[in-house]
Amino acid sequence: MRSGPVVTVENGCPYGRAGGLLTVDPCQDYLALASAEPVSRNDDLGVWIVTGFAEVTRLLGHPALSSAWPEQGRTQLHDGDTEGARTADPVRRWFMFADEPRHRALRNIIGPLFTARRVAEFQPYVEAVVDELLDGVTDRLDVVTDLAVPLSSRVICRLLGLPPQTAPRLPGWALDIAALLVADYLPDVVRRGTTALAEITAVVRAALAGAGPADGTALAVLRRAQTAGQIDELDVAATASLLVFAGFETTATFLCKAVRTLLHTGQWAALTPAAVPAAVEELLRFDTSVQQVARLTVAPVEVAGHRIPKGELVLLMLGVANRDPEAFARPNLLDLSRPPARHLGFGHSAHYCLGAGLARLEVGTALRQLKVRWGEVELAAAPVLRPHHGVTSFEHLELRLHAGVASGTGAARRTNGSEST
Repeated sequence: MRSGPVVTVENGCPYGRAGGLLTVDPCQDYLALASAEPVSRNDDLGVWIVTGFAEVTRLLGHPALSSAWPEQGRTQLHDGDTEGARTADPVRRWFMFADEPRHRALRNIIGPLFTARRVAEFQPYVEAVVDELLDGVTDRLDVVTDLAVPLSSRVICRLLGLPPQTAPRLPGWALDIAALLVADYLPDVVRRGTTALAEITAVVRAALAGAGPADGTALAVLRRAQTAGQIDELDVAATASLLVFAGFETTATFLCKAVRTLLHTGQWAALTPAAVPAAVEELLRFDTSVQQVARLTVAPVEVAGHRIPKGELVLLMLGVANRDPEAFARPNLLDLSRPPARHLGFGHSAHYCLGAGLARLEVGTALRQLKVRWGEVELAAAPVLRPHHGVTSFEHLELRLHAGVASGTGAARRTNGSEST
């Protein structure tokens, strides 16, 4: 049984307040699930919901839970649907939805692209893109359209080895694939999602034709693996679509959430360029991009006094677990000076986010440059969210900017905030 206060939509998080531009608590989607019981079953959906930090952490690495839920993890919403696998074949090929040994084999192929050394090699490019995007900005900025989306999409295209002109297509693809993962019982969602996957496959094949992608890119690595017989052609396109979805959408969303959180909590003034790396970790804990991951039980499992039978779909609520008072002191307060603590913003165990280092680099660089260039930032309008078949994305996050104390060229500004993420 959990101790400490229960935060709900009714009594609000500590920053909930009437008036202003943030009239809706940004945390309400998952704080509504906080309860005295860390494990419960939702009979309406026919799924188990796990919210306790210890319980989520344990189940993320438990051998009785399979990541291959798209193969047969169905809910009550799928009752009238044809029995069989969910989503689409390219998605079911993603290594994030595979168990061992396939998961490890596929992950190891592209894992070298995300080592600390390779992420450090990306830093000059990320800094240059951020500078380019911000250099023409004066007193207004839309974090979504002017910074988060173009930054993340260009980084992923460079990582993959796709032509730069592909970048503007990534947001639409990612949104339709995200909807496919949560609402594949709707025919229109399936149509749009499979179209997005087909278009990514076509772009990948075009990039692989002729001279092919540059050495060191993901597509070059995947093509070598295909030539060596480690994977087939369908795995190449599927892995590329995974990187488009997971690498672009989650990072762009987190940057928007980070800025919104700092303003929602009144903490923008407390942020310093040197403290950005630690702040990113606390922001990940407070409101991460990926709020939940699904698993399917392949054997009965005992957790928190409950016995979850074989064949049950289990939702592990990362966002709620990161607010568990058993794991974090004053969990509903954003504390930029909080001592380093393990959170679940990037998951845990074998499926820990492969691109965590790159995401930290992008978000950290963007936040640092915003802070160095503009000492004071405020919302120019209420954030605009776009619901899309069960997936909500940022459409606009407009800021009013006031000059800070730092000045000079982009290179000089980077020197002022020199700590890397």
